[in-house]
Amino acid sequence: MKLIVDIGNSRTKLGLFSDSDLISSSVLSTIPEKNDLKTFCAGNPIEAIAISSVGEDVSKKIGSWFPKTFILLIDSITPIPIKTNYKTPNTLGIDRICGMVAGNKYFPENTVLVIDMGTCITYDLIDSNKTHLGGGISPGYKMRLDAMHEFTARLPKVDPKQEIPELGTTTNESLLFGAGQGMKSEIDGIIAFFSAKHQNLKVILTGGNHLMVEQRVENAIFAAPNLILEGINSILLYNEKLND
Repeated sequence: MKLIVDIGNSRTKLGLFSDSDLISSSVLSTIPEKNDLKTFCAGNPIEAIAISSVGEDVSKKIGSWFPKTFILLIDSITPIPIKTNYKTPNTLGIDRICGMVAGNKYFPENTVLVIDMGTCITYDLIDSNKTHLGGGISPGYKMRLDAMHEFTARLPKVDPKQEIPELGTTTNESLLFGAGQGMKSEIDGIIAFFSAKHQNLKVILTGGNHLMVEQRVENAIFAAPNLILEGINSILLYNEKLND
C-alpha cells in the first residue's frame, strides 16, 4: 500500500493506494499527527509514502513514524512525467503540478484545463504532448467574502457556508450572491475562453469547494475530488520506476 499525504492551506487529504487504485481517503482540518496516520492506515503495511505540502516540510516527522519506509517529498526538483512552459517553474505550486499530472492521465489525448477550487482558484492547461502551457490564479470563495469585509468600513463578515441566494435582498445576501455568482461566471468565462482556443478541451474540476459550482457552471466538466491525491500517487509511481 502507498500512503499519500496532501497538505493544503486549510486542510489535509489522505489517500491509501494499491498501485494506481485509490482504496480509501480522508480529510483532516489540521496537519496530520502520528495517530491520524496510523489510524487511517488501519494496520495496512505501507511500502512508500508521498507527501505534497504547500507549507512546512513534515517529511522527517512522518518518516520517524514509518521507519525504513521510502518517503518522497514532492518539490520543484522532483522528477515528474510532464513538462512545463512556466517561466518560473520553481514558483509553480506543487498542488498544481499534481493536478496536471492526474489530469493528463485522465485525458492523455486532449488538452485539459484543471480547475482547483481551494483557498485560491487555480487554472492550469496541459496539452496532449504532456506540456503544461500555463494557467492562472484568482481568489477563492471565502477569500472574496473576507476581502470585502476587511477592505471596507461597513460590509459585514459573512459565513461562506450559507447557501448562495438567487439574488441578494439584504447586504449579507448581496455579498454571498456577488462572490458566488461572480465565481461561477468567472469559471464559465475562462472555460469558454480556452474552449475557443483548444478543440475538444476537457475540463476537470477539483478542490474543497468544487461542489459549490459543479452543478452551476454552464459548461461540461468532469468532477474529480481526489485529483491531487491521484497526481501525487502517479508521481510516486513514476519515481519508483526511475529508481528500479
